[in-house]
Amino acid sequence: MLHRPKITILEGAVRSGKTFLNNALFYIEVRKHTDAGNHYIITGHTIGSVKRNVLEPLSEQCGVDTKIGSDGSFEMYGNTVHCFGADKMDSYKTMTGMTSHGWYGNEITLQHENTITEAFNRCSGEGARIFWDTNPDYPEHPIKLDYINKSGERFANGQLWLKSWHFELTDNPFLPDEYVENLKKTTPQGMWYDRRIKGLWVAAEGLVYENWNPNVHIVEPFDIPHDWKRVRGIDWGYTNPFVCLWGAIDNDGRLYVYDEYYVSQVLIKYHAVRINQTEGKYSWTAADHDAQDNAELREYGIKTIPAKKDVLVGIQKVAERLVVQEDNRPRLYISRNCENTIREFGMYKWQEKKEGKPMKEEPEKLNDHCMDALRYMVMELDGHAYIRPSKISAGRLGL
Repeated sequence: MLHRPKITILEGAVRSGKTFLNNALFYIEVRKHTDAGNHYIITGHTIGSVKRNVLEPLSEQCGVDTKIGSDGSFEMYGNTVHCFGADKMDSYKTMTGMTSHGWYGNEITLQHENTITEAFNRCSGEGARIFWDTNPDYPEHPIKLDYINKSGERFANGQLWLKSWHFELTDNPFLPDEYVENLKKTTPQGMWYDRRIKGLWVAAEGLVYENWNPNVHIVEPFDIPHDWKRVRGIDWGYTNPFVCLWGAIDNDGRLYVYDEYYVSQVLIKYHAVRINQTEGKYSWTAADHDAQDNAELREYGIKTIPAKKDVLVGIQKVAERLVVQEDNRPRLYISRNCENTIREFGMYKWQEKKEGKPMKEEPEKLNDHCMDALRYMVMELDGHAYIRPSKISAGRLGL
């Protein structure tokens, strides 16, 4: 018992089997206390991610019914498992007051610190164990500094407090070689590659889009074929520029940003006139969540859908489209007449680390107006993708 950790953390590369293994460890822990009437916690970035990453695979792996009720819980071997999203400052309030005998934290670096603190407080049941998994983030992330870096530390009585296990892509023997090779080829070089493929905790520094290459990604203006799907992305602004980008998707799914509108200190009705002057039928227009501005645009016949605003995920999706594929072509092109979009690509930077202050990984709020509109567009195209965790042997953990 002294060598069984209170907290088990599985961290490292994507698709390396971390979540699959943690599902198995959590299942074993709950089943070990069959009919005990215990309560357990599962937290994730959102309830949706808990369902996708944990509950559905857990049901497939172990044959248990993980369908949650209206209260966010389900029964498992005579115990109750409570599921919570943890992406907001006040998410923790939904779990106050309960006593838990275990906690499974999926994608722990994406969870709000208030929820993490509260979940620790709830785990007061005798022998409660904690299982976390995460992909790498920036090196100064609190999960890295306060927990992963302290792997091997023990309580005063000698019991192991925390053990962290690092995973690389090659630790998953069930992935086909072709899949692994394709994953490596389609992952942007630099920070994204180091984190996703190598499993390294590296900082985001310098230009956001390291693989932006004007010689590759800029094309001359051309007539858009009538059968290509057309879309738009809007970033609101008055003092800052109001931006609308026009995009077209070819028959192979490549996105061509073929026109832009970039104007400041002008009212919505004037923006609407310019937008409506551009020919073509548009499938959708993704825009920031400003109710009044969206309502005003609707008065002029421009309907919008709410943009998916997860900044880091959106940046990653744009970066993935910039990767040159096996046919020697990327999946994102910018027309040369989109001068402001091209300019921002070369100036869009990560915030610099400030000495003595914790670093929050975000781009600078400069040269980002076209970048935001583009991110909204790409997230609507690619933001629904989900890759299910695959199998890996639990043997090497000895748990």
